[in-house]
Amino acid sequence: MLRAPAMPRPLSSVIRPLVLPVSRAALGAAGIEWNARPRGRIRNGVTAVVMLALAAITPGCGDDDDAPTATAPSASTAAAPPALAAGEIGALLDALHQAHSRVRGAVGPHRLEVHATFDLTPQGEPATPEPAVDERRPTPQHVDDRLELLWLTTAVNAPRFSLSQSNEHDRGRDIVVDGEQIYTRQRNRGWYVGPLQADLYELWLDDAQRSVYDVIALAAPQLAVSVTPTDGGFASGDGSALRFTLARAASRDLTRVVDHPRSAWRTNAEITEVEGTVVVDARSGAWVSADVRVGFSVPGPDGRPLAGQVAVTALATPVDVATPLTVPSGAQPLLERTRYDAERARLLDGLAGR
Repeated sequence: MLRAPAMPRPLSSVIRPLVLPVSRAALGAAGIEWNARPRGRIRNGVTAVVMLALAAITPGCGDDDDAPTATAPSASTAAAPPALAAGEIGALLDALHQAHSRVRGAVGPHRLEVHATFDLTPQGEPATPEPAVDERRPTPQHVDDRLELLWLTTAVNAPRFSLSQSNEHDRGRDIVVDGEQIYTRQRNRGWYVGPLQADLYELWLDDAQRSVYDVIALAAPQLAVSVTPTDGGFASGDGSALRFTLARAASRDLTRVVDHPRSAWRTNAEITEVEGTVVVDARSGAWVSADVRVGFSVPGPDGRPLAGQVAVTALATPVDVATPLTVPSGAQPLLERTRYDAERARLLDGLAGR
């Protein structure tokens, strides 16, 4: 059975996801599990960072199967939902957590560009010069992650897009889907091509779309917002938009903390800084741009506090449907692994949930 290489876990990945994006590598080294599905008032799961840096930002792709579906604005909405226009944080999270399939139905062909950075630094000196056996001693971590998605079709069942993500640690993936063909390559390697056999790519697209959500969800327990109407919305609507100005609230609302065993550390995390803006389309609720920075502090595994910071800049722009898709030339066929019929049957039964 053909297996396409997975995109790097975002900041959803640095917080999650690329797709945006989380740096699981950084937090893992510090003894922290970044991600997870929210429960309670926050109804959206953190899918892992299309981005490595948002490990605090990037949860696992496709981990939201058992999470309640967020009620997000649709393309046919005549105006912003009252809760979103009123600046309710829950409504903002719901709007930012929309699936890419819904957003592209409202926006049409478009380009997403996301740049995420993630830093985690232990504060002070360790109690002893050398760590004890099995002691986890964190070291400074930094991830700089970039993601670009180009979606070039209005057809429902004929995907045409390119998705690229990379970081400064020499890791990256490139994906091109042209109808029934998928082209993939890992960083510093050649292209491979094979038939598009499943809709796994939707998980990668969702991670990219939710990159802004990931950083806002991190700040949510201590987030304050003000909202003002503005221009700059998508032309597929009426061009109107809502600008959210973000700040750190004086008090914490623990009902907004992602409730999952792997994200238990967030309960003890203090949000030390929140600043920036997010602009969303007033009709669809999809983000148009973001420039956000969130700082936090959390106890480290060796007793020292860890100071972290996540920063995300993102821009969504409509493109002409006639924009050419660059299809790699000279790609090698991605060979199918030989499997016995009985093994194939077991695999297919498992996929079917039997």
